[in-house]
Amino acid sequence: MTGRLFIVAAPSGAGKTSLISAVIKQLGKTYSLERIITYTSRKPREGERHGADYHFISHNEFWQKINEGFFIEWSDAYGNYYGSPASIVDELAQGTSCIIILDRVGTEAIQQIIEDAVLLWIYTKTLDVLREPLVRRARNSLEQIDERLVIARRELEEERLSPLYHHHILNDEFEKTVKKMTKIVRNSLYSMLL
Repeated sequence: MTGRLFIVAAPSGAGKTSLISAVIKQLGKTYSLERIITYTSRKPREGERHGADYHFISHNEFWQKINEGFFIEWSDAYGNYYGSPASIVDELAQGTSCIIILDRVGTEAIQQIIEDAVLLWIYTKTLDVLREPLVRRARNSLEQIDERLVIARRELEEERLSPLYHHHILNDEFEKTVKKMTKIVRNSLYSMLL
């Protein structure tokens, strides 16, 4: 039996990484479920860890991996490269289900290859809710935070006007949101067993 791919997207500060960790903690013992860490050529921000947030590699290493066919999808955003390992396909074929965080461009690219991927969009009630965790993390200057909020506004509007994701989940209360996500993931995994 093959695994199922879950693609999670959200504006910066919406809590996607914490939510995914909580879902895997709840379901990981029952189902073969793991998070795929993507690659980037950008430098780590303060508090980010190699292999936990991203695999941080140089521009040259990234291009070498492109030429080797290492990525299932990759893109250039804001002067840096981001990519997902093609090994996802092998993991799914071996029965492991995977959760990956991607932006809209990455989601569309992978969906062309893995058509039964389950797409989840996490959002918050307002942009102010997104600002709080970005300021609290203290990884970015206020100018950078404002830039990320401009991007978030664009992402929210894009999804509103042209919905791509199967599930839209409001993250207004963490535990409640974890339950919603866990239910979606569990039901998708359970349906594969039938």
